[in-house]
Amino acid sequence: MATIFSRAHNLTDIDQLGEIKAQIADLTAVADKLSAQIKELGAGSHDGDLFTATVSVVDERWSADPKAVEAKLLAVLGEKSFASFVAAHQKRTAGYTSLKLAARKS
Repeated sequence: MATIFSRAHNLTDIDQLGEIKAQIADLTAVADKLSAQIKELGAGSHDGDLFTATVSVVDERWSADPKAVEAKLLAVLGEKSFASFVAAHQKRTAGYTSLKLAARKS
């Protein structure tokens, strides 16, 4: 697979990251196709020469619809009690910095 790295030695960090993300996308497509073929083998353990793949089938599951629960609690508790209820049951998630990268349009 020829890359920009083999054609130029003076790439910016932005260009290098873009090239790596493009390679990851190509490899992900190949991995997805191989995963689908392996899943078609069915549940169980399947051996290759170097690796073993285990296919598991997970049954359907049910979960609460948070928007529906919120609407029902708001209707039953009223706005003030609902706000107190939510404040008492919050969990903290640490903040983070995000980076998105897109190909430049020429």
